Amino acid sequence: MSEIAWGLASDKIAIVLAVALMIMTVLAAGPLHPIDNFVNQAPRPLWDEIRVFLILWPDTVASRFVALPVLGVTALHFAYWHRSWRPVVLSAVGPFGMVCLVASMKLLFARSHPRTFDPSFFSETGSVSFPSGHGANAILIYGLVLFMIIRYNAARPHVIQRLALCIVGIALLQSAVSVYLHFHWFTDLATGMIAGGLALRLTIRLDRMIPEGRTRFWWPWLGGNFWSASERRQARPTR
Repeated sequence: MSEIAWGLASDKIAIVLAVALMIMTVLAAGPLHPIDNFVNQAPRPLWDEIRVFLILWPDTVASRFVALPVLGVTALHFAYWHRSWRPVVLSAVGPFGMVCLVASMKLLFARSHPRTFDPSFFSETGSVSFPSGHGANAILIYGLVLFMIIRYNAARPHVIQRLALCIVGIALLQSAVSVYLHFHWFTDLATGMIAGGLALRLTIRLDRMIPEGRTRFWWPWLGGNFWSASERRQARPTR
């Protein structure tokens, strides 16, 4: 366990993202309030005409009710074809870690909702605007889908590039819709995407640290045995 903790803590990209998360949190607490207020008070054209449509459709693209089923289907597909529990484990560990990170920050900083036009932290109203869970979902959940596709060589490079652009598009669309609807401050969304990126990087790092044999067993309905004699011998640590 200590080796895994050290491996996660020593990842250079994760360290950069963690520092970026702390910097964005400090900036969102005060220095970037003018930008938040400017974006929040900007005119909303066609408010009455498209507001309901944006709430029911574009705003749900990065919600967990939509993104998690996509991740679940992808994980089960790769788990079935590669006879491995690893995709299922990744699809559970990644979102769980991201939810813990975002939820703890929401409760800790208690930022005011944009409709109050007060971007301060530690609000008496007990709002949980910062950081954006939808912004984190767009990066972490759809990023995990793309990572599994890359890991199992399920698509050609040009298809992977287009899928990566789709994830960027989803994140930008979600940010624009959330700002337009007064659901989040601008810095909520930026910080949420960084938090999602951090959770994604730690999940990828964890996948690379765990040996493939720890999660690769035949599934029972395919006629195999989780712990057959040969698999028990393979799972035993060598001395």
